[in-house]
Amino acid sequence: MVRGRGLILLASLLVVDGLATGKLGKELKEKGYEGAWSLTIQLRFKDVATRDEFLNFWGVLARYVRDYEPFCLLFEAIQSDKDPLLLIVDERYTGKDVYGKHRSSDAFNVFRPQMQKLQDAGRLEVLGESGVGISLSSI
Repeated sequence: MVRGRGLILLASLLVVDGLATGKLGKELKEKGYEGAWSLTIQLRFKDVATRDEFLNFWGVLARYVRDYEPFCLLFEAIQSDKDPLLLIVDERYTGKDVYGKHRSSDAFNVFRPQMQKLQDAGRLEVLGESGVGISLSSI
């Protein structure tokens, strides 16, 4: 756990409308979000200081997503409980077509060069996968 950063950086920043309004029930869990597109990224840091630096500027982006991107269903950083140098970032969007809106936002365009700087310096390795979710109603 990152000390002194506040829980908001480690807590899920869920943007699921049903959760925010209390409508998240069995129906939504069973149906899922048809066509939702997800991106999962593993971030391996050289040291804890680099991880903390990343969380500082990722938190700015996460707050922007929470407040201004209603098409984003989930935007969450998960701290590995086995490795303090590993974060997993999960992102889910209403569809792949709206991911471009996220990537073209001012907040993302401030965030991405900061992350790239860590990668270029060899302080951060990134591995990611993406795809469309399979809802229970389709199987």
